[in-house]
Amino acid sequence: MARTPAPEPEEPGVPAEQPAAEPAATAEMPAAAEPAPGAPAAAPAASSVPPSVLERVRSNRTGPLAAALLVALVVALLLAILVPSEPNLYASVLLGLLLTAAVGFTTRYLSREHGLITQATAFVATVLGVHVMAVTGSIDGVVSGGAGQLLELIGASGPGFDDALLTALATPAVTTGGILAGLVAAIIAGWGPRGRG
Repeated sequence: MARTPAPEPEEPGVPAEQPAAEPAATAEMPAAAEPAPGAPAAAPAASSVPPSVLERVRSNRTGPLAAALLVALVVALLLAILVPSEPNLYASVLLGLLLTAAVGFTTRYLSREHGLITQATAFVATVLGVHVMAVTGSIDGVVSGGAGQLLELIGASGPGFDDALLTALATPAVTTGGILAGLVAAIIAGWGPRGRG
């Protein structure tokens, strides 16, 4: 194992080595970017890169609300397929928490400030998303469960996924589970230290 030697101490009165200075401009090498006397100073080049989609959503007044509603409805419809036909508290809570986290973190990420408006945005979007997920999944689950088999025996059919979604959109979205999920999403969206003021 080789060791590198320690640097030798400097002697007093001996100047330390100075880094080499940059060469002066010569005829072969002109000075870089020296404006001529009396010429106006060059303005910095404007960025020709357009802002990203996320920056446009953040700068829009209703952008975080639109994104939160979009995430709430898309995730609700995707998770509605997983709602069991038999009432199951564990599955319902787990699916509701997945939707709550998706909406809460989307709202938090897209909002510039984490104040009361951001929390209200997360609350409303989550309540609507949980309602659409629960009602659509429950009605569609009834048909795929025992009631669906009974209807097949008599030659009838129950409501499909489209009818279940229309039912969810037509009924009021006031449930205790939805409100609780909305409050959790509001906490996620507004979490952070209080501003002094």
